[in-house]
Amino acid sequence: MNNAVTLKGRKEGFQLILHSSASFEKILEEIKELKVQLKNDTQTGHELNFYVKTGNRELTDSEKKQIEDIIVDDHFSISSFQSDVISIEDALKLHQASRPRLEVRTVRSGQILDAQGDLLLIGEVHPGGTVRATGSIFVIGELKGIAHAGFSGNESAIVLANFRHNAQVRIGGNVHVIEKSEGNSEQSDEIKFVCVNDLHIIEVSPLHDLKTIRPEIGKHSGGLF
Repeated sequence: MNNAVTLKGRKEGFQLILHSSASFEKILEEIKELKVQLKNDTQTGHELNFYVKTGNRELTDSEKKQIEDIIVDDHFSISSFQSDVISIEDALKLHQASRPRLEVRTVRSGQILDAQGDLLLIGEVHPGGTVRATGSIFVIGELKGIAHAGFSGNESAIVLANFRHNAQVRIGGNVHVIEKSEGNSEQSDEIKFVCVNDLHIIEVSPLHDLKTIRPEIGKHSGGLF
């Protein structure tokens, strides 16, 4: 008869593999038996950790609690639950975060446009207007207000725009003011991007350096390049 649970030793403790085809009742039964065996066979004065791998089974909070009630005591603990599948809700969140949000509009003074993941804005950001995204911001139009990329703390995000007007760019907790006089006036129509470099300093770079400085841009689903 096939086991419902497989136990493997690892440096940090034990990996507990729950087989997807087994009933949850059978899994609980075998976990109880394994714990008794481990207590009899293991001579240890320190706590042992379990890393529970559920394979193609997504455990509910109630099911995790039942496993924890069996395993966790003064000598045994659970460090993590790991599954090869995710819920539909989590999958939708990942999909939403992996594709840029497209907005065609004008962000006027006092308005704030928020986006999860990357934001592609076709339109204008007036002075006093703000666009914010947890990912990168790409502006096709005039940026005269504030663009805050990675506003949840992602310093690998960028802001790409035509910086021919005064504007304020923020990436994570870093702030940089773009002044109209920056750069050569002959290149005022050149599209550039703003990023945080390896020294954790904001820098403005030409578009052709994007693949070198941020090679991950466009690698994910829904990429722009």
